[in-house]
Amino acid sequence: MAEKRLQVREDIRLTKFMPPGEPILVACEKCGECASLRNLVYPRTGKSVQQNGECSCLHCGHQWSVAVGPRFFTAGPLWLKMPCRKNVLWILNRPHLDFLEEFIAAELREERMPGLSSRRMSAALPRWMLAAKGREDVVHCLAKLREKLDKTKLS
Repeated sequence: MAEKRLQVREDIRLTKFMPPGEPILVACEKCGECASLRNLVYPRTGKSVQQNGECSCLHCGHQWSVAVGPRFFTAGPLWLKMPCRKNVLWILNRPHLDFLEEFIAAELREERMPGLSSRRMSAALPRWMLAAKGREDVVHCLAKLREKLDKTKLS
């Protein structure tokens, strides 16, 4: 069997997969279908600044705002998320899924940027995703999320 090998040669951060470059796929709060978060806004409330996402449904046309905080990714309305190995596996959009599928499935990951090791997304992934003993489970969950994304009508 050929060894799956991946060389990480660029500084990939989570922000690469977020607006304004890429929309985040979320579930519509009105109809439950796929919607998109295309813009992040930072309204000031008193002395604090929040991060909100402006969402619009691709099916019913509903528009709303959602808080994008630390819990947005695990407990928020993301369209592509599911339980995996007693955790929540979440995906923002197709490019994010493509990157994670390639990175997690690789049996050998070579990091070519030692100076930026703590700033890359690959360095920030949780251990349960990267452990060899759980690789098959995570790849299986990613495949299920790929199926859901492929069945989603993004019109």
